[in-house]
Amino acid sequence: MYSNGFILSFIAYLSFSFMDVINKFIFATVSIDFFSYMLWLDLAIIFALIMFGIANHNFSLQFFKTNNYKPILLRSVISVGNTLCSLVAISHLPFHLFYILAFMQPIIASCLSIIFNMERLKMGKILLIILGFLGVLVSIKIWDFNSNHIAIFAIAAGLGIALTGALSGIVVKKYMVTDNAITIAIYNILLSILVACGYFIISTKHIFIPNLHVATMILGAGTACAAGIVFFMKSYQTGEVQTISQLQYTQIIWGTFFGYLIFHEIPSLYSVIGAVIIIVVNTLNLKTEQKP
Repeated sequence: MYSNGFILSFIAYLSFSFMDVINKFIFATVSIDFFSYMLWLDLAIIFALIMFGIANHNFSLQFFKTNNYKPILLRSVISVGNTLCSLVAISHLPFHLFYILAFMQPIIASCLSIIFNMERLKMGKILLIILGFLGVLVSIKIWDFNSNHIAIFAIAAGLGIALTGALSGIVVKKYMVTDNAITIAIYNILLSILVACGYFIISTKHIFIPNLHVATMILGAGTACAAGIVFFMKSYQTGEVQTISQLQYTQIIWGTFFGYLIFHEIPSLYSVIGAVIIIVVNTLNLKTEQKP
């Protein structure tokens, strides 16, 4: 029998994958700039979170209260960078490669923990870090890489997802252990909305106004993201961290499946090999960190 944490985590990552599918589909079919999309998506997410809270009789102004405004501001800035990297990567990269690059987060987090937390650098950890980056090089076929500025920019954005995600985790672990996850999420989204609005004020560019069809898709993406956030938090409250962490790799399966079904993307043998290397490395890295 699967635990509640396992099932909730599975639903959470499936919800995030649905959001990514909608995001990619919108960028493939609609001419919309990143900041306009970020603004509308954030509004959809925060609307869905509030609706979820009201439906569960669990939403109040208490969610906006915190004693850690500076760490929340820092994490929110990092989160805005993560959002922009995600939108750039998902709009230019095949689904499976998007997830492969994003899954470098645990390895990058290990590197950063050595720097910020002064953790001891062991030989096994060094080998895992090297193997993790080797997996990325294999997956993007670095030896046969077409020097295309858009492709390079998109791959850098994919790695940016992992970097900002790792930095975000370190900030939470170091300064925000007792904060409510919904509070953190709401402040992240509010800052993201503020940044998008600031961009349009400074640049004097016009905000893209979606029609009913596009607005419905954006609302669907925001609802899927909000559901993913809620189910993800609940999974950590009821399940084991190791089991939940490993379920993140189901997104490679969903990414490959949806990429083929909707966008007719077929991963290369090198992408499969790179994905396997990264999954194995991250699994070993997680087990190493959990040893006393």
